[in-house]
Amino acid sequence: MKYFFLSLILLLTTFCVAQSSLKYNRPHVVFPGCQDAEDVSSCYDTKVLQYIDTSLTAEVSSKLIQFSKKDTLKIFTRIYFDETGTVLQKLSNISASVDSLKNELNYLVTKFPKVAPVLDKTNKGVADYKSSVFGFTIDRALNTLSPIENYQPEEVPFSIIEKVPIYLGCKKDLLGDDARKCMNDKLRIHIGKHFRSELANSLDLDAGIHRIFVFFKIDKEGEITSIKARAPHPALEQEAIRIMSLVPKLSAPGIQRGKPVIVPFYIPISFMIEDSHKLSKKELRQQKRKLRN
Repeated sequence: MKYFFLSLILLLTTFCVAQSSLKYNRPHVVFPGCQDAEDVSSCYDTKVLQYIDTSLTAEVSSKLIQFSKKDTLKIFTRIYFDETGTVLQKLSNISASVDSLKNELNYLVTKFPKVAPVLDKTNKGVADYKSSVFGFTIDRALNTLSPIENYQPEEVPFSIIEKVPIYLGCKKDLLGDDARKCMNDKLRIHIGKHFRSELANSLDLDAGIHRIFVFFKIDKEGEITSIKARAPHPALEQEAIRIMSLVPKLSAPGIQRGKPVIVPFYIPISFMIEDSHKLSKKELRQQKRKLRN
C-alpha cells in the first residue's frame, strides 16, 4: 500500500524589519548625500545606481556584456541594514540578470556605504532593508554598460519587489516579508486543498521523495498567467497547472516604483510516497477510474 505525504516548500525570509503600521521619525534609510532630498527613497535609488556604475570593474562589466542575452542588463539589489545603518553582508545580495554570473556582483555588498538608519518615535534605530532593480544599456560595439535613470522594469522577481502582490484574504497594508509570508501561506493552503493525492498514488511512482516545479507569472492586473510545470510524470505536470489555474485573481498586483509590474513566481512542491508493496494492475485501474469520475 502506498502512503502519500504532500509538502510545500516555499522559501521565506524571517528577518524582522520596519512595518508601515508603526510610526517613525525617519521611515526610510538615508543614503549618504540624500539628507536634504525631498524624496529620500528616490534619492537612495539614484545614489545606489551611481555606486554600482562607478564600482563595476572592467573585468566584471565585460563578463556581463558577453553573457547577457539581451541588450538591457538588470541588476537586482536587496540590502539589509542593522539598527545603526550598517549593511548586514551575510543577508544582503546584489545580482545580475545573467544566470551564470549571479554571484559576480556580491563584492559590491562588502563596499556598500553605511546609511542613516530608520528611526522610531524615540529616535532609536530600527533594522530595515531596501530592494531595487536597476537597468543598464549594453553597447556591444564599445563593450560598455550605461546606467538607465528611473528605470522601470517590465518584470520584477517576487523576492525583491517593493510591494508584493496581495493574495485574496491578505491585508493590503502588509509590506515586505510579512506580505511575502501571507502570499506563500495562502498558496500553500490552496495547493494543499486542491492537490489530488489519489493521482500520485495511481501513477505507480517509485517510493521516495518527488518534486514538482511550478512556474507562473502574476500579470499587471493580478491574474495568474504563463503557468508551466516540470514533474516526474506528465499527469502531475497537468495537475500542477490545473491547481494554479484555480488561483483567484489577486487583490493587487506587484508594484515597483509606484507602477504595476509582472512578477515571475516559482513554487517547488515536494511529496513523498512510502510503499509497502506495488499496486496491482487492478488497483491502478480502480484509482484511474476514480480520477475520471
